[in-house]
Amino acid sequence: MTQAEINCYRAAASLGIIEDEMNPIFIFNGLRPELLIDIISGKIDAQEMARMEMRARGLDEKTGRWIGWRAQETRTEPA
Repeated sequence: MTQAEINCYRAAASLGIIEDEMNPIFIFNGLRPELLIDIISGKIDAQEMARMEMRARGLDEKTGRWIGWRAQETRTEPA
């Protein structure tokens, strides 16, 4: 994400144009510094964690559409 994009998201947040839950600049706000360090250092793969959450919700990783838990169980890893 470029600085210009960050500035746009900040402006959108301050004007109430985008919900905080949909604003990517707030994605890590609730995380403790130890987890952020583990993400930065590569100990935690944030993309894999997002994939795991999508599977747990029964959602397709590419479209976000509901596929159910059975459909995602039959997929081979990695997705």
